[in-house]
Amino acid sequence: MAQLLASKDRELYYHTWERENSTHYYEIDFLISEGSKISAIEVKSSGLGKHDSLCEFAKKYSKHIKNCYVFSQKDYKQEKGIQFMPMYLAPFL
Repeated sequence: MAQLLASKDRELYYHTWERENSTHYYEIDFLISEGSKISAIEVKSSGLGKHDSLCEFAKKYSKHIKNCYVFSQKDYKQEKGIQFMPMYLAPFL
């Protein structure tokens, strides 16, 4: 995914922050700029799995976010402001 996004002349960023009352961290795989807003991208190797980090990020920075994406091997759907997309659609971001 990183190579694909970089080949489209996108600057890639990664974000991580501490979970409250935990030794674990939230992390966003990729952040890309889209005008004055950002889009957050999570990549899952097979199924949709959990995407708690993306949900928390969306809550924390809602006024700065244009889109939230989860890329996986599954079909397209949209749910609670998150677009779930198959990997083959990534070049069309």
